[in-house]
Amino acid sequence: MLVGPGTAPLRSAIRIFLPLWLIGAGINMAVGVIHAGYSVAEELPIFALIFAVPAAFALALGWILSRTRSTP
Repeated sequence: MLVGPGTAPLRSAIRIFLPLWLIGAGINMAVGVIHAGYSVAEELPIFALIFAVPAAFALALGWILSRTRSTP
């Protein structure tokens, strides 16, 4: 559930965010390969950067939230 007190809504949002962000980064990579003419090898480091930075932040936030109590 994404509404409510405590850290549970944020942890749920992180669980939803990560796969959606992976899909979005994959679409960005596909656009670069298909429409811009870059090779997969050229786009792969960009994909990794686009996905990894926000994902690392989200996972760090999730780790911090998991160490706190879920009630207000």
